[in-house]
Amino acid sequence: MGHGKQIRILLLNEMEKLEKTLFRLEQGFELQFRLGPTLQGKAVTVYTNYPFPGETFNREKFRSLDWENPTEREDDSDKYCKLNLQQSGSFQYYFLQGNEKSGGGYIVVDPVLRVGSDDHVLPLDCVTLQTFLAKGLGPLDEWEDRLRVAKESGYNMIHFTPLQTLGLSRSCYSLADQLELNPDFSRPIKKYTWHDVGQVVEKLKKEWNILCITDVVYNHTAASSKWIQEHPESAYNLVNSPHLKPAWVLDRALWHFSCDVAEGKYKEKGIPALIENDQHMNCIRKIIWEDIFPKIQLWEFFQVDVHKAVEQFRRLLTQGNRRVTKSDPKQHLKIIQDPEYRRLGCTVDMNIALATFIPHDDGPAAIEECCNWFRNRIDELNSEKHQLMNYHQEQAVNCLLGNVFYERLAGHGPKLGPVTRRYPLVTRYFTFPFEEMALSAEESMIHLPNKACFFMAHNGWVMGDDPLRNFAEPGSDVYLRRELICWGDSVKLRYGNKPEDCPYLWAHMKKYTEITATYFQGVRLDNCHSTPLHVAEYMLDAARKLQPNLYVVAELFTGNEELDNIFVTRLGISSLIREAMSAYNSHEEGRLVYRYGGEPVGSFVQPCLRPLMPAIAHALFMDITHDNECPIVHRSAYDALPSTTIVSMACCASGSTRGYDELVPHQISVVSEERFYTKWNPGASPSNTGDVNFQSGIIAARCAINKLHQELGAKGFIQVYVDQVDEDIVAVTRHSPSIHQSVVAVSRTAFRNPKTSFYSKEVPQMCIPGKIEEVVLEARTIERNTKPYKKDENSINGLPNITVEIREHIQLNESKIVKQAGVATKGPNEYIQEIEFENLSPGSVIIFRVSLDPHAQVAVGILRNHLTQFSPHFKSGSLVVDNADPILKIPFASIASKLTLTELNQILYRCESEEQEDGGGCYDIPNWSSLKYAGLQGKQV
Repeated sequence: MGHGKQIRILLLNEMEKLEKTLFRLEQGFELQFRLGPTLQGKAVTVYTNYPFPGETFNREKFRSLDWENPTEREDDSDKYCKLNLQQSGSFQYYFLQGNEKSGGGYIVVDPVLRVGSDDHVLPLDCVTLQTFLAKGLGPLDEWEDRLRVAKESGYNMIHFTPLQTLGLSRSCYSLADQLELNPDFSRPIKKYTWHDVGQVVEKLKKEWNILCITDVVYNHTAASSKWIQEHPESAYNLVNSPHLKPAWVLDRALWHFSCDVAEGKYKEKGIPALIENDQHMNCIRKIIWEDIFPKIQLWEFFQVDVHKAVEQFRRLLTQGNRRVTKSDPKQHLKIIQDPEYRRLGCTVDMNIALATFIPHDDGPAAIEECCNWFRNRIDELNSEKHQLMNYHQEQAVNCLLGNVFYERLAGHGPKLGPVTRRYPLVTRYFTFPFEEMALSAEESMIHLPNKACFFMAHNGWVMGDDPLRNFAEPGSDVYLRRELICWGDSVKLRYGNKPEDCPYLWAHMKKYTEITATYFQGVRLDNCHSTPLHVAEYMLDAARKLQPNLYVVAELFTGNEELDNIFVTRLGISSLIREAMSAYNSHEEGRLVYRYGGEPVGSFVQPCLRPLMPAIAHALFMDITHDNECPIVHRSAYDALPSTTIVSMACCASGSTRGYDELVPHQISVVSEERFYTKWNPGASPSNTGDVNFQSGIIAARCAINKLHQELGAKGFIQVYVDQVDEDIVAVTRHSPSIHQSVVAVSRTAFRNPKTSFYSKEVPQMCIPGKIEEVVLEARTIERNTKPYKKDENSINGLPNITVEIREHIQLNESKIVKQAGVATKGPNEYIQEIEFENLSPGSVIIFRVSLDPHAQVAVGILRNHLTQFSPHFKSGSLVVDNADPILKIPFASIASKLTLTELNQILYRCESEEQEDGGGCYDIPNWSSLKYAGLQGKQV
């Protein structure tokens, strides 16, 4: 960045709607709105909800911006209106052409994170985050011993899963009370409060230089939450969402079926309690189609009672003074859905019926014939509903069997074993807080409001669904079609469109948000892609009033960058969580590094005043997130070190999950894990399962890598180059355009276990341009003789027999990974070091610090000295030039401001013949061609 004020120009064009385009800016920037070609000469007014200085942000309050015309020209070529950005968050703008809206969009201003006793700035690209499952920390007075592992490992941000009271399932994300601190953190003789947690967070910030963020969960609450029983209107229940009644009946039928299977009642029909093969699966399909569906007759919820409708039609026909009004002749008879979803409760529009089926006369025979026509049409409409229900039921069976296969047969699934009440055939979609009875008796309760309000829909997620659509609202058949991957311990919350639609819920969750923002520097939006946007906007606005520089991170599963941008721009998300585990090989892992951060190496230095260009969301690039499967299972323990090095070399925030560095060989479940994390103990032996230190796993290497990541971010290594050396080796270069230094990390991945898979001993030679100043780090994953891994009963322990051998800040000739290094000169000024490896085994990394060769360094220093005439930005790294013409020390802007138009024309456009009159000519560039103009325009054309 230059020393001058950073100004970005956003050109406004007619009917340009940019709501799906991300524009990222920093605090301190000036944003100028200028008229594009389509709006020149037109009356345009720009409005924004960015507040006046000192005012509180109000999303609904817009103000017009004044146009400035610095040159006072009559045309619109240089007029602009501007915003001086001093506040983080998401801000909207739109512009009117006359009185009609002509376009608009959003801008996102990044927060400024501060840490340490001196409140120094922590740039977003320097963030190194580690996630902790809060329930694994134990009582609050033991937190420091366990959190110290993050400090010693070089992390500067900790992400806590929710700290609130948990529901009966003990899932970290199923909260029984959003306002109460988890009682697990207290002692029998000492009850801790949010204030005590705040003191720990403040100590980490001031003394450890670590910021803390935590989750906010807006989508659901624990099914056992006391407050949801007192305020059932806050959930999707069968009173406020009667469209869910058919899905509820199916859910109860499947529950009774599951209980019968568990009790062995279907064993003779080929379905034992232990589902083991495809034959059992086929029997399940057969029973559902032949027994359950015919019994519950779900199609009736969408059909008309034929007899009742015909009798009503007959009465209307026989009325002597019947009046027929059919407003639209194109209207056809169709079923009108019963809003209460009662069996055979649907109707048809009798006006359309009377206008469609007209008797020849008023005689009984004609009326009977007409009623038969009407009856036949109703039968056809009912049949269509029956066919549609068959279509839904087919999908429901497929989804159900897919779920059964994953949970009980799939090799990568949990293999739940026999069907029981605790582990039913399928997860229930709705709560049922009453004593069980026959299905018909249970169904009778769905039309009793004092009972039906407690039949609440569980939450979950829908694969491939539109994230902007609420799958529990009318018009969605997700629950009926069993497409929900359901979290049976949580209830989906129903906010409505505004706080007045559900006052208690909005107030409750706002207070929850304010508690979080009071004590933490940032939040992670859990299940962001399913959170209603207007709800998240409202809550984040409340949070930013308490924490203006709130760091907001989220994980989105939209699979679409434009959809991602809608969430990022509307909510002002600071960083989107991206995961290296999504990479299926080292090449894809390298591509993600290039995608999520940095400019290409060799990019031109940008001026302070430039167009505002669309951006991709800033990434929080993690080697593994806490809710995904263990990489050791899917790759190998040897891959932890190289993959984390590749991730850390990305020019963005980086992160990991507690347990990864210790090489815990299984997923640490957010639901079932009840053990505590290990504590930091410098003197502990590798076999000690309750403590860790630099000998444990890859912690020593992680510390060095985290420190390097922070250095690269702080010192402007903003350019990135990724080189796929071979199938398993990835080299990532971070380059600083200001000091012309590079850091090159060479990582040999181990997606396959080296002990069971073949890896070539021949490693390609590498050529690194420039002079290698030092080996910043070399590290190899090695085995050691210790007791084999055994899962500890009390502590979350890792593999004791695998560690890293590391060496830091050594010279090239001291390296144990590099066999030899030679110097090759491939051109008059090209200086290249050739590296030959001998111990770059799978699971190894080596990181070089590279400078320009001495001759090039001098040339760049002189060039930067000359360029300081154009911008003070180039003063850093410049060399003093002896005997330089004094005019070269005068700022170019000062010289150019004194030029007349005639002189300016000469500088820009002098052609060959004009130059020759003065004894000169156009520049002739060797191996290219002569310039068309002697002036600066020659370079342009």
